[in-house]
Amino acid sequence: MDGDILAFDDDTQQGVVEAHDGQRYTFELSDWRGRGLPASQVAVRFTPRGSRAEQLINRPEAQRKARASRPLPPHDDAGEAPVRRYSGLAVAAISLAFLALFFDGQAPLLGLGAAVLGVLGLRQIRQAPRRFSGRLFCWGAIGLALLVAVLSVLVDPTIRPLP
Repeated sequence: MDGDILAFDDDTQQGVVEAHDGQRYTFELSDWRGRGLPASQVAVRFTPRGSRAEQLINRPEAQRKARASRPLPPHDDAGEAPVRRYSGLAVAAISLAFLALFFDGQAPLLGLGAAVLGVLGLRQIRQAPRRFSGRLFCWGAIGLALLVAVLSVLVDPTIRPLP
């Protein structure tokens, strides 16, 4: 039967438990089988014998589920270790930086886009280092974008720096 301990006196080592149906039973410390010492407001399970409660134990509680604050990273087939993958922003940044080498007229614009994607990729990797990799791609894209911008100014005389 389930109930709650209403009171327990340490001096007399006796207490009162109330069942969920409202019936009250007395018990002694020798009847206690639970964790720690009995105290008021403790949920218990017991065996009634007349007006006495015997074999008092703490009432089992349902196991609670753990809540994940963030989504878990993907796992490999065995489900053991998280799988790191390249950041999509890092791959896009290095790809755009290489494309900027081949399009002369659009090189500064493509280089700027590669640099922005590189910075965003670094930020994504810093926020989730166990999930993403590709720092070298990001830094390479930023460096290549800078190189393309400098070369496009040196090679194309129509582009002049601002005074």
